[in-house]
Formats: sequence, structure tokens, C-alpha cells
Amino acid sequence: MSLDGRVALVTGATRGVGRGIGRELAQHGARVFVTGRSAPDHERLDEQITGIRCDHRLDIQTEAAFNLIVREANAIDILVNNVWGGYERMVDSARAFVRTTRQVSLPHRR
Repeated sequence: MSLDGRVALVTGATRGVGRGIGRELAQHGARVFVTGRSAPDHERLDEQITGIRCDHRLDIQTEAAFNLIVREANAIDILVNNVWGGYERMVDSARAFVRTTRQVSLPHRR
């Protein structure tokens, strides 16, 4: 399957499963953005993958990450929500994530 021309965001992708998903999407041609608390700050990791430092427990950082991707790539075609910040504020964080995704991503869909 070719993902050429598609833009993917994989949250929580600095290691483990998220990292593997990001690499696999890139191997299939997607332009991939990976986020995480230990990700390099807006740094190209290779030709297809860019890291963005982001703590998704903080709405302001999540919104900034989405805005950066949309400015750079014009859209997000694939979203893999692999981030996990623990149980604290789980419901509030999920609502904020969905709200931010709708506000930032949906108006820019192709």
C-alpha cells in the first residue's frame, strides 16, 4: 500500500510501538510527524520523519504541535493516537485532544 503524499501524525512515538508505527508509515511513503515528551524539538529524524517535542497532557503544547504540522504540511491525513499520559485527568485530556484535533485539523482536510 502506498501512502505517498499523505501526512501522518503519530503521538507518543519516540519509542516503542509508536516509533515502529511511525517508521512503517514512512516506509510506505507518508510524511510522518512524531510527537513525544522526549522527541527532538522540530527536528528532521530522517527524510520522511520529523520529531516534535510535545507533552500532550498540556493543551497549549498539543495545539502548538498541530498548528506546526498544518503550517508545514497543510493537512493531517492519518492520526495515530499512541500517547499515554497516565490516569490523571484522563477524561478531561481526551476531551481536550478531540477538541484540538477538530479545531486544528478538520478545517484543513483535503
